[in-house]
Amino acid sequence: MDHDSFTLVFTTAQWCDPGTAMLPIFEETLRDFARLYPKLEVEGTVIDIDDEEADQMAGLPASVDPAILASIDFVPTLILMRGSALEGTEMLRLVGQLPKLVIRAQLAKALGVA
Repeated sequence: MDHDSFTLVFTTAQWCDPGTAMLPIFEETLRDFARLYPKLEVEGTVIDIDDEEADQMAGLPASVDPAILASIDFVPTLILMRGSALEGTEMLRLVGQLPKLVIRAQLAKALGVA
């Protein structure tokens, strides 16, 4: 997997208190993976579902695959994609407010570095 690129998509909303609490965990996780697994290319993107839906209704380009956005039933949700957020393949989905160590362990397992 060393040559693949991955995107970790964090979906939330401004009104979502658990999402606000998880944002620093998301950012720390990206830094941790860059430090611990430097050969893995893991990018991160934050998607506010309300802003994204408004942008798409206004005809602006999508930041994430619209099918992925439509499949979000609960925020916060973390989605690990092989490739980009627009054209990648979903590998893992974590729903709800989760501890950093749980997120890190699940991501490591999905990426084959556990």
